[in-house]
Amino acid sequence: MYPQRNLDNEGDSFPARRGYVPDALTVDSVLAVARYGGMNRAAEHLNVSQQTVSMRIAKLEKHLDARIFWRGAAGSSTTEVGRQVVRVLESLEDALDECARGLEEALGEGVVEEVKLVASNTVAELDYPRWAAKYLRISPQTHLHMRQLNSQGAQRQVVQGQAELAVVEGNWVSHELHQRVLGHDELVVVVPAEHPWAQASDHGHSDTKPGKTASREKIVTKNELKSTPLVLREPGSGTREVVEAVLGELAPPAGEFGSLGAQRTAIGAIGAPGVIARRAVASQLATGQYVEVPVVGVKFDRPLRVVWSSKNRLSEPALRFLRFLANQADGQMA
Repeated sequence: MYPQRNLDNEGDSFPARRGYVPDALTVDSVLAVARYGGMNRAAEHLNVSQQTVSMRIAKLEKHLDARIFWRGAAGSSTTEVGRQVVRVLESLEDALDECARGLEEALGEGVVEEVKLVASNTVAELDYPRWAAKYLRISPQTHLHMRQLNSQGAQRQVVQGQAELAVVEGNWVSHELHQRVLGHDELVVVVPAEHPWAQASDHGHSDTKPGKTASREKIVTKNELKSTPLVLREPGSGTREVVEAVLGELAPPAGEFGSLGAQRTAIGAIGAPGVIARRAVASQLATGQYVEVPVVGVKFDRPLRVVWSSKNRLSEPALRFLRFLANQADGQMA
C-alpha cells in the first residue's frame, strides 16, 4: 500500500495542485528549436514533422500568453521571455530524464546508465551507427543518448555541460576540451558525370571504369577550385573548416547545406563541384553518378577526434565509452 503522508502539524496539508506544466514532447520541441536554431532542424532531430514541432510550441505560447521564438527566414531565435523559458525547461528536461531512469530501475528494466554525447553530422551518418551497435552488444545496460550537430556546435555542448563526449571533425578544438584523435578522413572534389570537369577527365578514355579518374587534358588547379562556386557544408562544420583552411577565401558558394546527406544530393541536383568525405560518396563514385576530380597540389585531410571537458570529470559510463572509442581507432575509420 502507498505510504500515508506524516502530517506533523494540524495546519499541514497536501500541496496545492500545480498550474500548467508542459508535457515531455513539448519540452523536447522547445529545447530542440533553441539548440538547433530552427523548426526544420529541430523536427529532424526529434524525428517528427515540422508541423508537429510548430504546433507544440504554439500551444505552449498560447498557455503562457507570450512569444517564445521569433520566426524568420534565417531560422528561429529566442525572445527575452523565451530565454527564461528555455532555462526552466532545461531543468525540467533533467528531471524528466531522472524520472525515466528511476521508473526503469523500479520496473527492473535493463537501462541503468546513460551517456550523453554529441556527434558531428558526418560521424553521425557514417560511423556512429556501427559504434553504437557494437557497444550495446557488449554493454546492453547503457543508454547512448546521442545528439547530432556540426563540429562547433558539438564542442559547444560539451563546454556547456550538456554532453560529456563529442566526436568531431576538423583541426580546431576548444581550449576548454581534452581530445583524442580517432583517425583521419579524406575529403575529395566530386562532380556529376555531366559536368565539364568530368567530361575532361574522360575525354579520349572511353574505357575508363565508373568512378575512376582517367588522364586529364584539363587540370584543375587550386586557384580554379577556390574561384568556382562550390556545394559546401554550412559554416561551423568540420568539413567547411578544412576546406577554408586549405583553399583560403572562397567564391560565393553554389549552395550551403546543414547535413552530409543534403550536400551529397545537392551536388547532383545543382550540378556543381562539391568537397565531401570520400566515404560519403563511395556508392555514387562506384556507379559513375559522380566523378572524382583531382586538384594539383591540394589534399584535404581531416582528423576525427573525440573531445571531453577539461573541467568536469567524466562519469564512469562516459569513461567506458571513451575507452571503447579509443580501442576502435586503429584501422576502423578508413
